[in-house]
Amino acid sequence: MSGRKFSAEEALNFGLVSRVLKHEEELRREAVSLAVTIAEKSPMAVLGVKTMLNFTRDHSVDDSLKYSLTWNASMIQTSDIKEAGKAFMMKTKPKFENPPSVVQKSKSKSNSNSKL
Repeated sequence: MSGRKFSAEEALNFGLVSRVLKHEEELRREAVSLAVTIAEKSPMAVLGVKTMLNFTRDHSVDDSLKYSLTWNASMIQTSDIKEAGKAFMMKTKPKFENPPSVVQKSKSKSNSNSKL
């Protein structure tokens, strides 16, 4: 709140970052590695986590907990749960289907420039 600048090491000590890397190339390698790890997970689970994080940012703890119950109940009903369980039992990597698209389409330029 003071607006004071601080070093990467201080940010690490404050818990604002999980690690500090010395070189940009290291950062890129770590970022790609994390992206690959996330991409190997259930697309529905990743979508659920992102949705929950966005929801909790703007809502109370109580509302967020209720919302998470709904999400968790719906996640149990996806094919990803079956695939993950099967892969775990067979000691293989799961092969998840792509999640449904949730991207909101923006208005086209022709619609946004139309006169009332």
